[in-house]
Amino acid sequence: MIKALRRLFDETDGATARSIPERERHHLQTSVASLLHEASRVDLDERREERLTAERALKDLFGLTDDDCAAVLAEGRDKARRLVSYFAPVSVIKRDFALAERVRLIEHLWRIAYADGHLDQYEDHFVRKVAHLLYVPNTQCVMARNRARP
Repeated sequence: MIKALRRLFDETDGATARSIPERERHHLQTSVASLLHEASRVDLDERREERLTAERALKDLFGLTDDDCAAVLAEGRDKARRLVSYFAPVSVIKRDFALAERVRLIEHLWRIAYADGHLDQYEDHFVRKVAHLLYVPNTQCVMARNRARP
């Protein structure tokens, strides 16, 4: 009985973003892109390095081409401008990303925060807030920050 339950939990933990239907996958990509865009603009100074880092994050998380990354990021920017809360993108990400993928996303958010050479207090607050909303343990968040630090 216990082995059967473990197997069930292992199967649901192993579900990745690559195993979801294409329409839902695109929705997930734009949700991630909207948070990546928010990370680049939260300090009120959007820079080219931050945008390029966000595109690299999309490439790493989803295996997109450079053109697709730019298009998804532009769509995520439009979506982010209409956001009144982070509930919609966060709920999609929590549903479709396993914990390991959410930790990778947090690491990419830290990379965007550090892309301009220093960590602003608003960037720090944003990444920690998103990590909390995505149920990423604080220990994992700090370890992701250390990996992303230049």
